[in-house]
Amino acid sequence: MLFRSMVASVEALPTETPDEVVAAARRRRQFGYVAFAALAVLAVVLGREVPGWLDLDVQKWAQDRYSWAIVNRQTSPLFTWFFTPMSDALAWSVEHMVSLLGAVRWPGVVALTAAIGWRTGGRRAAIGGGLAMLGVGMIADWDHAMITLSIMLVAVGISLVLGVPLGIAAARSDRFERVLRVVLDTAQVLPIFVYFSPVQVGFGIGFAPAVVVTVIYALPPAVRLTNLGLRNVPVVANEVGQSFGATSWQQLVKVQLPIARKAILLGLNQVIMMAFAIVVLASLLGTGDLGQDVLSALQKQRVGAAAAAGLGIVLLAVALDRISTAAPRPAQSRVPWGRAALGNLGLVVGVVLVAHLAGIRSFPSWLTVDIASPIDTAVEWVNSHLRGITQPVNDFVVTKVLEPLKDLLVWLPWLVVVLLFAFVGWLSRGWRLAGTVATCLVLIAMMGSIPGGGGRVSLWDLAMDTLSQVLVAIVISVAIALPLGILAGRSDRVERVLRPFLDIAQVLPQFVYLIPVVFLFSIGRGAGVVACVVYAVPPCIRLTSMGMREVPYPPREAAVSFGATRRQEMRMVQLPLARKAILLGVNQTLLMVLATVIIAALVGAGALGLVAYEATAKPNLKLGQGVAGGMSIVLLAIMLDRITQAWGTSKQGGNQ
Repeated sequence: MLFRSMVASVEALPTETPDEVVAAARRRRQFGYVAFAALAVLAVVLGREVPGWLDLDVQKWAQDRYSWAIVNRQTSPLFTWFFTPMSDALAWSVEHMVSLLGAVRWPGVVALTAAIGWRTGGRRAAIGGGLAMLGVGMIADWDHAMITLSIMLVAVGISLVLGVPLGIAAARSDRFERVLRVVLDTAQVLPIFVYFSPVQVGFGIGFAPAVVVTVIYALPPAVRLTNLGLRNVPVVANEVGQSFGATSWQQLVKVQLPIARKAILLGLNQVIMMAFAIVVLASLLGTGDLGQDVLSALQKQRVGAAAAAGLGIVLLAVALDRISTAAPRPAQSRVPWGRAALGNLGLVVGVVLVAHLAGIRSFPSWLTVDIASPIDTAVEWVNSHLRGITQPVNDFVVTKVLEPLKDLLVWLPWLVVVLLFAFVGWLSRGWRLAGTVATCLVLIAMMGSIPGGGGRVSLWDLAMDTLSQVLVAIVISVAIALPLGILAGRSDRVERVLRPFLDIAQVLPQFVYLIPVVFLFSIGRGAGVVACVVYAVPPCIRLTSMGMREVPYPPREAAVSFGATRRQEMRMVQLPLARKAILLGVNQTLLMVLATVIIAALVGAGALGLVAYEATAKPNLKLGQGVAGGMSIVLLAIMLDRITQAWGTSKQGGNQ
């Protein structure tokens, strides 16, 4: 047996010389070039337009399913045994959370926020969280804010309960991660307006559907960052745990999760940010919270009032952010857990009792501050004085970049576009990625056409319009985010300065900053790109900074000992070791751009975003069109995501 195994191992040794391996790789590349060139010629011959027989009839299928759900809502077991009980449970959770916060009164909520911050991050977190919560009542309606906070607490709790276990499972199985990744991409990129109507059919209106759409949108960061944190646990740490005989569960609980704590807490931060960012859209489902205040003010063109309610949402997010992601205090400064908990609980109970005895119910008017009028004045000043600077920039981006790129993509035969992006995928990681990219684009071509322009407009042409906007927005976002993320990762002062701006940009309801964007850049594709960039930059900055900060100190110290300058240390040590986090940041930027496409459609970007939005207004007529447009956006996201991720994981290309 030993002899046979030795013979088998010798036979398994490679027989090709290095020169032969290089020659074989060169032949494969040449074959690929020839194959793609031949297919491109064939594509030109076949014609520019997508043939009508390729239509999958997705629009009719989706419209029929919607009609069936409306008819059978009261009788089908799917509703009576699943959707209705779940809707009741979610509504019950939010209503009781609102009642609990109301019973605690506003001083108790502020005190509870500060107490949690004191426990998680010390004095700074306590002061920051408490002041942010107090600021909510000073500039926005406190009662409506508590409704928003209740929805967010329930949605964030559900997102973490689902997201962390899924992230752990994804970190332990590459196959499960690949399957889950498609689901997460779809959940994060599918325009929320597309699934508004189906969610309403299943869960009705009110708190339950608002929680559902928030969870769908906020869940992916928890899964992705838990997965990233566990996969970045050093091999040495795992080997030490195994050498001491730790079981798989002990390895996870005592080694991997503590080391991955920063990434998991950043996932919590991103869940909170995503949840608050979607609150205005969720208010369309009849929640009666701060999001409804934003929409009502915007409908009346009261920018200041809308901004005040929007900033109230921001301060809620900041309060939760400060008490949930603050750095823990040094071990020597900590009070024993039991004593600290009792002390904090006693303080909160004392404040609540005083509030009840004093009859304090509503937030006092003498503490409120009117910020609506100054904001209205500032908007008018910006519109009068800065339009002359921003308008030429907008015109240049639209006429010199966006329009030529869109015209090129629409003019090219559709199969040529498919082959072009498939060729990029082949250069990145070989034939498998090329097939994935080609499949995504072909499926977009099979989504059919919609009425428009006095005839019918192919969804392929609209997809190329969207693709041109997305590519430009991604390039601008990454060009802004990477340098800022690197600076924040190397400087605590820069990180402290950037953090409030990142919170505001990511949490301020998009409807609020669409108005100054329109004032500065006028309605059109340029304003749409700016809206996408503002929303997409923060995740890339945060993740780049996190990746830079989590680079182990020994490699950096070794580089310095060999005489490396700070720039060389950054370029040759930190950036390569932070590559995974940076690529995840680019990935999140890509997904955020695509998720904001539908909002950009409201300021004149048009294309697929407008198709998805129109389906919300008339679901009985256009839901099928909205589903086809939304799925096209998802397919674009999957294609671009796979290509960008392949660039980071393959140094020499997959065709070698």
